[in-house]
Amino acid sequence: MKVSVCMIVKNEQDCIKNALASIPPDYEVIVLDTGSTDQTIQIAQSSGAIVKSYAWNDNFSDARNYCHSFATGDYILILDSDETLPANTNEIVNQFVLQYPKMCASVFIKNLMEDEIKTHRMVRFYPNDGMYLFHGIVHEQVYYKDAPAEFKPMNLTVTHYGYEQEHYDQKNKISRYLPLYKKHLEENPNDGYMLYQMGKIYFAQNDYSSTIRYLMQSLNIGEADRLYFPVALVMLGYALKETGRSLEAEQLLVNFENDYPDFPDLPFLQGLLAMDTGNIQRIAPAFQRALAIGESTKYTSVAGVGTYKAAYNLGVYYEIVGNTSKAKEYYLSSASEGYKPAVERLKFL
Repeated sequence: MKVSVCMIVKNEQDCIKNALASIPPDYEVIVLDTGSTDQTIQIAQSSGAIVKSYAWNDNFSDARNYCHSFATGDYILILDSDETLPANTNEIVNQFVLQYPKMCASVFIKNLMEDEIKTHRMVRFYPNDGMYLFHGIVHEQVYYKDAPAEFKPMNLTVTHYGYEQEHYDQKNKISRYLPLYKKHLEENPNDGYMLYQMGKIYFAQNDYSSTIRYLMQSLNIGEADRLYFPVALVMLGYALKETGRSLEAEQLLVNFENDYPDFPDLPFLQGLLAMDTGNIQRIAPAFQRALAIGESTKYTSVAGVGTYKAAYNLGVYYEIVGNTSKAKEYYLSSASEGYKPAVERLKFL
């Protein structure tokens, strides 16, 4: 079985070397350059990658489909230049193909932020049989014939460094993506997923009024069975919280608290909101629900909300109400996972 890794790049000299070095040596690598003026092309060529040039037309799907037209592998694996693969990639891919031949796969993407880690799944692996194409000018999705492709989860974790603030600012991704989002919504005004992406990009800029506007539109589309929906719901809750509307956020989330029993971010936020609104009776149960769920590998999620961050907040709650033994128990649980705020609180108990 042959795997082709496909990558779209432009001026990625600071990160592409690490991405290329993480790819198994027997994988074919296709790099599509959209106008680099730095050393990106030379770095890719020196690694043995096949490098092709492409005139950028503000459409990611067109670029991906063109890039993949050069792939000769049985399967295609998509990797961005600011991402890396784990050392056991080949083993994981082979196991997946044995279990699910001719099937698409979503991979687990770990996004390294400034002060936290966020995770989500995305379809990045599919058969190279000519039946799969990308659709959408931005946040493109894999389609099989005329419908979104069915997929199975693969136990592959891709580490994404692009959201670290220095690199994010350097790449100027916000100004780069925003016009594409708006263009897409002009043509598809009822695309709930893209409305969510608009809210997300404004949230990253701390523009909470715009965040709230777009996320409310997104949720009103009513795609409650889509993976983005509960994530948009929680993001809206945080935006409301940041604008002094914690009670409104609390009332919103309570309508959905039983709908996503495997999403720890929802009860975790409910715990924070209960702290804000003084709803004392709901604080501990909310964080305990988050702990019971644990970390999510299904939804876009913040690392720790189902483990050490939930335990830490339970420690804070019990410390405030005077239950020192319980506070210490939860601080110890949080500290055992290396959470520094919990380590610091233990010094005072």
